[in-house]
Amino acid sequence: MKSKQLLLIIMAILMPTLGWALGMPKWIKHLPQAGNDTYYYRVTKADGINYEAAYTKAFSMAILESQWKLGVKVIKTDDAQTIEQTLQKDLTLKNSNLNLPMNKVCEFEQASPNGGVILYCLWQVAMYGNVKAEFENYLDCE
Repeated sequence: MKSKQLLLIIMAILMPTLGWALGMPKWIKHLPQAGNDTYYYRVTKADGINYEAAYTKAFSMAILESQWKLGVKVIKTDDAQTIEQTLQKDLTLKNSNLNLPMNKVCEFEQASPNGGVILYCLWQVAMYGNVKAEFENYLDCE
C-alpha cells in the first residue's frame, strides 16, 4: 500500500513538469508581458464535462478573480446563473456596477483524467474597471 502512495506522490510532483514536456503552451506557466499599462494577462484553468461547461467556468473565474484583484466586493447574488447571463450580455455583474473589459487571446484544451475536459484560457484584462483598455494582438499561443 505504501508503494502505491509513494507512486501517487511522485506522479503528482512530476505531472506539471511532464505536461509542459508534452506540449503545453508556455503562456500557461509564464504569463506574457502586457504591451502597455492599460491591461494585464491572467490564466484561468477549469474543468467540465465538455468544452462549453469548462469555458463557462474559466470565463466566470476570470471575471471574479479580476474583480477581487480590483477590490470589488463580489457578493453571493453574483452566482453562476448571473455570470452565465453575462455571456449573452456584457461583463457587468448586476451588483458590482463594474464593466471590466476582457479579451480571450488563447486557449488550450486537454482531456481530463476523470473524463471531460480541462481548459486553460489566457485573457487580457483591463487594469481598471469602467475604462477602455488598449489591448494588443497576442500571436504566441503555441
